[in-house]
Amino acid sequence: SIVLVNFVDTGKVSVVTIMGHAVQTVELMSEGENITKEKLSALFMPVAAKIYSNEELEQRKSSLKSWLEKNRIPVTEQGDQNKLLCVAGVLTVSPPYNPEDCNSSNEIILSRVQSLIKCNPNADQKTD
Repeated sequence: SIVLVNFVDTGKVSVVTIMGHAVQTVELMSEGENITKEKLSALFMPVAAKIYSNEELEQRKSSLKSWLEKNRIPVTEQGDQNKLLCVAGVLTVSPPYNPEDCNSSNEIILSRVQSLIKCNPNADQKTD
């Protein structure tokens, strides 16, 4: 597939997608300018995520695990160096342990655990 992006002078952006099966040939007429590359990156790339230290990640994992256990949710640590939290054997939470870091094929459990994570009062506080 090809994505055509047109940056209009008014600050608006027009995006058109041409499906791959409809493309016969592609010819590059010229390289894009750096400003265009930056605009495209800003448009399609996610905002830079906060970088957490190992200590902060460990604290966030511990906080989330405690919060889930407090809410009677069975949770274990799994994976390389126990970095993953496994909830009820059907959902995993990867670092940095935010709601969008949950992975499960069970949409009901996924939704409920994500909602519970959003309600964690200690998400960004240190536990001593």
